[in-house]
Amino acid sequence: MADNRSVIPPRTLALIAFLVCIWLVDSAGVALGQRWRQEPGRMEFTGKMVVRPLQIEHWMERGFTRQQAEALYTQAVNYTVETLGEHIYRYHERMDEYWFFVPPGRSENEIGEQLIETGYYRYVCPNWKTYPQGAVSNVCPNDEYLGDQWHHKRIESCAAWQIHTSGHDDVVIGFVDTGMRVTHEDLSNLNEYRRLGYDVEAEAWEGQGGNINDTFGHGTLVLGIAAATGNNADGVSGIGWSLRHRMLKSGESSDDEVLLCFWTSAAAGDRVICSTAGNAFWVTETWQLFADNTEYIREAYPDTLICQAAGNYYWRPTYPPFPDMIVVGGTDKQDARFIEDEKNYYGSVVGAMIDVMAPAVDIYSTKRTANDAYGTPMGPGTSYATPQVAGLCALLWSYDPNLSASEVETLLYAGCDEHTDYDPDLHGHGRINVFNSLALASGSLWTRDPHPGLAGEDNIVKAAGAEDGRTVRFYYGTQTGQTEVSGCGSTVVVEIANAAILGTAVAGSNGAALIEDVPVPGGWANTTIYLQAVELTTCRVSNLVVYTFPPN
Repeated sequence: MADNRSVIPPRTLALIAFLVCIWLVDSAGVALGQRWRQEPGRMEFTGKMVVRPLQIEHWMERGFTRQQAEALYTQAVNYTVETLGEHIYRYHERMDEYWFFVPPGRSENEIGEQLIETGYYRYVCPNWKTYPQGAVSNVCPNDEYLGDQWHHKRIESCAAWQIHTSGHDDVVIGFVDTGMRVTHEDLSNLNEYRRLGYDVEAEAWEGQGGNINDTFGHGTLVLGIAAATGNNADGVSGIGWSLRHRMLKSGESSDDEVLLCFWTSAAAGDRVICSTAGNAFWVTETWQLFADNTEYIREAYPDTLICQAAGNYYWRPTYPPFPDMIVVGGTDKQDARFIEDEKNYYGSVVGAMIDVMAPAVDIYSTKRTANDAYGTPMGPGTSYATPQVAGLCALLWSYDPNLSASEVETLLYAGCDEHTDYDPDLHGHGRINVFNSLALASGSLWTRDPHPGLAGEDNIVKAAGAEDGRTVRFYYGTQTGQTEVSGCGSTVVVEIANAAILGTAVAGSNGAALIEDVPVPGGWANTTIYLQAVELTTCRVSNLVVYTFPPN
């Protein structure tokens, strides 16, 4: 290359880009085509990024003459301004940095890869939102309608997502239902999180003569409650953000079709089966039919759990427990068993057969009417409680795929809360709590944000994952640092400067220790506090939570 050339030939520039990308990999750990990954509660995208063009001296360090280096630098600046233009919100002259908003319709990964490929930049970085080391706040995804999913607050999903959010390839939920809208934006593409569907009427797999398109709309709602893709800025979130799922379309939901779906799902390797069909169990012979089949399924496929909706007509005689099913009843927004229509006895079935309860009223989810359709069902039902239970089982199993089915079931039950009108003879183990169960699965102590998290009101602080009957002490402060605390058998350090004791609580059998009616001064609006808990005697220390009270 001649020394007096001011424009670099495209082939040479491509080589330069390749070499610079290798240098970027070595220096920043960013490989071409590799996406940055968020760590909820630790490192999160903000919709902003920064680039710094390679400076003239950087080009010269790579063997270019000053004239060539100046030309390359000019090309880089021009490309930056032309590409980012109106999206640049700050130019830091001293560092020659361009801070910009991620263009609409693009992601950090997409625009970042485009910029890195040019080879023009010393660094291309997301403007990460980070938290103090060890500090984790509740992790709520960025889904547009998460605020309409009231049930996530009740079962403490955001607190649970501090611990784990993702699915696992070996843990698939098989949904026995009316089909699904396969093109819905919030229900994963085939082979991403979605697995091949099955059409029981045709007795054929999807793509081999089977049609799993939603016949009535019920299946799309149910599927989204458990497994809608979370944190993708669209729609709603399931119980996990990336739970694997399979639709087994059961047509008219006759008993033979439902049972064939059960067997097909189990044979395909699905760990969890979610069924909202075939609940005519109040007929003695039908109860025995399902009891025998589910017993044999569990014997043949011991790594399978079956979650079954209890039904919504509570005037019918109740039936005895199903030893090989998790039977699910439904609660309302007051956290009591839901009763929609007393005159017609429409409400959640309860009784000896119930294993757990879950929210069942106004559950916002995906709908079949359009690729971006969302809403609530026409009415309440245990159909909308059951996928929450199935999703929790899948999330627990995804956290630890080596758990046995009975261990997952035990964790599910152990974490349940006693809801408003709880009666163990009617409501099984109580209403599910994702945070409690996942904390127990982790073997660690976890603290969540204050609830409701408002200054000038009484709040609740809570830790989960504690041992039954253990005393848990809560500490708080306004700065991170270190404070030695006593009372647990040895010296323990919490990560809060000048930590003060907020109070103590005794953990229940569900591993939850909470202090209610904690008065928070109104002047704490806009104040950031740090919370941490210590389990006395065992000396286990929880995660550090950072929380800022919103303005009044």
